[in-house]
Amino acid sequence: MARKEAAIPGYVQRVLIAIEAVTEQIHEADEELETMAKSDVTCRLLMTAPGIGPTASVRLAAAVDDVKRFPNAHKLESYLGMTPGESSSSTRKRRTGVTKAGPAKMRWALVQSAWVARRYYKDHPLVAWSFEVEKRRGKKVAVIALARRLVGVLYAMWRDQKPYEKNYGVTRAQTPAT
Repeated sequence: MARKEAAIPGYVQRVLIAIEAVTEQIHEADEELETMAKSDVTCRLLMTAPGIGPTASVRLAAAVDDVKRFPNAHKLESYLGMTPGESSSSTRKRRTGVTKAGPAKMRWALVQSAWVARRYYKDHPLVAWSFEVEKRRGKKVAVIALARRLVGVLYAMWRDQKPYEKNYGVTRAQTPAT
């Protein structure tokens, strides 16, 4: 016996059409962002790092503007709010989470890039380091630590105008034996 297909009510049909139109605009904006990132020298350079895509590279290039403003990677990490805070008084010293001082959307893009790196670059030394941090401190702390380390790597790449190398951000003690 053939089953009757239920007709979609008009109010649901209108919502589906609106969602489809917005989805098309999102795809167009994504293509425009990707074209913009590929046409910019700095963004192309930054996108050679694991997990860094068009969104993160364009946001970082816009937030930093000129990497020479920052004397070192730690200053850039601090500017972006990726450094641990401190709540100290007299003899009591207490470290807190990241300060969140900089642009929130930039931090969000960096953390998303760290998640992407952890998911798609599991054998990478930088990601392996974050898995070691995860064993001691938990997954969320490890992802934030990886995002912070990515900022340092991106700073060095931009400052030196060199594409990503596999051992950027990994000290000799952290390099896995081969």
